[in-house]
Amino acid sequence: MKGLLPKVTFISQRLPKVTQVSDMFLELHSSARRKRVLPLHVVEYAAFKEKFGVREDESELHSLEKFHAARSLVEEGYDETYIDAALRPVPTQRVRGSIFTDVCGKRDRELTIVFCETVPPSEQTYAGLEVVEKADNAKAVLLYPFAVNAEAVAKRFPRAVESGKISITRVGWLNHGLESAFREALDLLDLLSNETRVRMLMPLLETRREKRQYRAEINPKLVYENLRAFLEREIIDEISDGQYELTNFGKHVLCEYLTFIERLRKIRGRMEE
Repeated sequence: MKGLLPKVTFISQRLPKVTQVSDMFLELHSSARRKRVLPLHVVEYAAFKEKFGVREDESELHSLEKFHAARSLVEEGYDETYIDAALRPVPTQRVRGSIFTDVCGKRDRELTIVFCETVPPSEQTYAGLEVVEKADNAKAVLLYPFAVNAEAVAKRFPRAVESGKISITRVGWLNHGLESAFREALDLLDLLSNETRVRMLMPLLETRREKRQYRAEINPKLVYENLRAFLEREIIDEISDGQYELTNFGKHVLCEYLTFIERLRKIRGRMEE
């Protein structure tokens, strides 16, 4: 079974070759070090939020976009990844002031700068893109949560868009595969919403289990039905006649499910205090 979270895939290409060299570069401001993203921060959105929080002036959707962008940069093997980073031009005489980016990946001297957008680009965004267009070591990505009309950006930066120095992409919330991902997620939730099934799976986190052990504790008819459902969904493997263990996928799904349930319980408790 495939992962359920949409992925952003805009990182892998190297910087396009430029025909005109401006001798202007962008570099990270020293303050960016405080917002460096490590792999452990992008394991899940909850870990990302716990580390970096959500700014008062941003929406949850904007924060979620930053998470997806940062995770993609980390997974693509960038040496360093930062959020809410300031960048300054070198030499400073070419462009005045710093620009601010939602997410920035650094590989050697090359920078991938991500502007996470929830509305059409503002003049502030265009100003940042103009700086990136002039910088020899940077490319920019406009990241949207849904489909977006790229015509305005293409008209304003025709050469940069054509060369790939400026690109536009989106998180795949509404792509053609999302419906099947939702069906898969709901199917798994339905499977694990039954107490008997969870009771059958829990011991497998520690050791293998035999069918006869299940039959001694649970109605045999339910044992056969549930084992068949687990096998069909690749939650468990039958490693010998009548002996079962969790698959790697099953271990991951069960642990994530239990963590999710515990998190909901804590949220409910805090709201009722």
